Amino acid sequence: MKKIILFTFLLASVSIFSQVSVFEAKKTTDRAVVEQFIRANPNHPAVPELKQRALSLRYSGNASVAKPTITKMTEDKIERTAKVGTAAAKGQPSEQARNTAAVLTSLFNNDPNKKEAIVQFVNKSKCNLVIRISGKKFYNLTVPANSQNYILVDKGSYNVTTAICDAAYNQNKAFTKDVIITLNAR
Repeated sequence: MKKIILFTFLLASVSIFSQVSVFEAKKTTDRAVVEQFIRANPNHPAVPELKQRALSLRYSGNASVAKPTITKMTEDKIERTAKVGTAAAKGQPSEQARNTAAVLTSLFNNDPNKKEAIVQFVNKSKCNLVIRISGKKFYNLTVPANSQNYILVDKGSYNVTTAICDAAYNQNKAFTKDVIITLNAR
């Protein structure tokens, strides 16, 4: 009889000390701790918030929404190292050289009525990005991790989508002037 009482006491004390409090679940960065609380307390009022937190920790480490920062572009903020090459067989400029020339021409064109805008994406995440810009025309741009890239687009409204380390980024943007969009995975 003493063994049964001792075993019951031991089992109860282990289950009490192994439970996670709601405060621990809200402050931790460990997804397993949050999921443990949800499994142990499915009817707790904080469960919907903690389910969101668990998803957030699963997909992006700390947050499920990418936080963009948009600033006005100035001439000194654009990377000016133009890698100009030529197509050896034809003696014609390469596609990259033509794009660089178009961007630089647009950059130094002070005409407010110009039809194109430069959009620079700065990727401050640890993941490579493929950015889709859809609107009047469709553009795809790759931006390596912790790097930047730019594209020349016709002015207008576009839908910009990408996945930043599995966090979805989807914004409607009106490109009426040159801009820099910084993407972080927070």
